Amino acid sequence: MNETFRNISLVIEVGNSIKFIKRGLGEVQKITGTNDFYHPALQFLSSGFERLFKTMLCLSYKEVNDRLPSYKELLKGKNGHDIVYLKSEIEKICIPINRPFASKDYDIITKDKIINSICSTLSEYGQKSRYFNLDAVLGIEQEFDAIKAWEKIETNMLKEHFGEKKFYSFLQNPKKLDAFYEKSNELIISRVELFTRAVTRQFMFGNFSKDSKMFLFEIEPFSDIDDNRIGKTDYRF
Repeated sequence: MNETFRNISLVIEVGNSIKFIKRGLGEVQKITGTNDFYHPALQFLSSGFERLFKTMLCLSYKEVNDRLPSYKELLKGKNGHDIVYLKSEIEKICIPINRPFASKDYDIITKDKIINSICSTLSEYGQKSRYFNLDAVLGIEQEFDAIKAWEKIETNMLKEHFGEKKFYSFLQNPKKLDAFYEKSNELIISRVELFTRAVTRQFMFGNFSKDSKMFLFEIEPFSDIDDNRIGKTDYRF
């Protein structure tokens, strides 16, 4: 295949990954007490992070080998939708950034428990859990329910934010249900924004690819988020 076309496709794919993540966050913001349709959010987010991680690994491979990888060279026999594996691979090519505004980025990429739970859920969803109910119809057993796992993440974050006593008091008050979901959505979006900002800052300040700065326009929606705007962007459209 023409190398120029492959490199152009890489630029497009980085841009697509950001668009998928933005759309996924917009779908998260649509979740309310009367709308529990999580599939669009999980679908867009899983696709977005899979694409972002793969493009970074492609750039890293090119840095070392002076060419883009083949499918087999990129995935090394792993499932292409395994976001946990892909994340573990990009952790190897990310570096701590020695700048005050980005000093916590590396820990968010490598050590954040909520992000790891989110990536694990998205990974299972992308590989097989998106067909959880259809598999049940067909008599195929699945042990992992991505929707329940996502709801557990929401619950854990709300308990951490409010404390258990206040959490259960809100949960028992129907009048506060909408505000409850709004806060849940904000907490998840904030964490995803922080993670995506940290990853995309590697394009600007990391060393995994000398070509990575060519993608600054594509990554700008997350790489340039100010701290005071975290959790405040409306992604619905």
